[in-house]
Amino acid sequence: MIDSYETMPKSTAQVKGMKVVTGNKQNIRGQILDEDLVYQRKNNKNLKIRMVYPQGYELKPPYPVLVHIQGSGWFKQDLNNILLDFNDIVRHGFVLAIVEYLPIPDAIFPSHIHDAKTAVRYLNTHAKELQLDMNNLFLSGDSSGGHTAAMCWATWQTAMLDNTTEPLPDIRACVDLYGVTDFEAITHQPSATDHTKATSPENLLLSDFIKGKKGAHINQASVNYYMDQHKPTIPLLIMHGNKDTVVPFEQSVLLYEACKNHQLEADFYCVDDADHGGSIFYTEEVIAIIRDFLTDHLN
Repeated sequence: MIDSYETMPKSTAQVKGMKVVTGNKQNIRGQILDEDLVYQRKNNKNLKIRMVYPQGYELKPPYPVLVHIQGSGWFKQDLNNILLDFNDIVRHGFVLAIVEYLPIPDAIFPSHIHDAKTAVRYLNTHAKELQLDMNNLFLSGDSSGGHTAAMCWATWQTAMLDNTTEPLPDIRACVDLYGVTDFEAITHQPSATDHTKATSPENLLLSDFIKGKKGAHINQASVNYYMDQHKPTIPLLIMHGNKDTVVPFEQSVLLYEACKNHQLEADFYCVDDADHGGSIFYTEEVIAIIRDFLTDHLN
């Protein structure tokens, strides 16, 4: 009885004019789950995780997992935005879990950071059925998602920027791709985007928080504020294009300098001539650096 690829005999049928190419059972591709996971309902909205699994005959679950927080200026996110860019990471055996957070104007700081941690807790609770190796958990984000990832990195396993005491699983490493890191500094750094106007994403994210919370200050939305209170031990990879028109390159410079001042394990790559993501940023070399960083930190 033929019941699998392993028991299927190779056909010897031939026909004149037929050409032969060699298949590769080690070839891996990504497979998106038919339905996104709903990890919480918040403000009458379902918040979802889009799961992409590596598919290949040589792979055996459970799989290491990369939780990615999508950039969007903290507005509604497109969960397909980095699927093609991160395909090579999936092909190397990682599950990609793309997290949706409640966007502005429905939520303000620090709601999106709470959402990211809630999503990780959901994955941890359902790890067995989802075939996830939570001993090899990684976190990444780009742009506003990079801010979220970096803020999680700086406050992981602490009571800061959390809305529950439920334990979090450990993270092996974190990737920040051209994320906002300092909301005060961004207003006077070179940019093609006006970060000072009242309708800027930064002001929409923070204004009600600053007005409505006694003692609240813009620094409380910046990564350095938490690094000064708690020394992160999770390795960090920072990557940023030096022609970024949206988030100034200097934002990542400041973060890396702070990491060095605190003697943290961090790597910083300038992507020469790259703008804010896109094809000029996500080159084969960039993806290889991210992939190798993740695999180097596998348990």
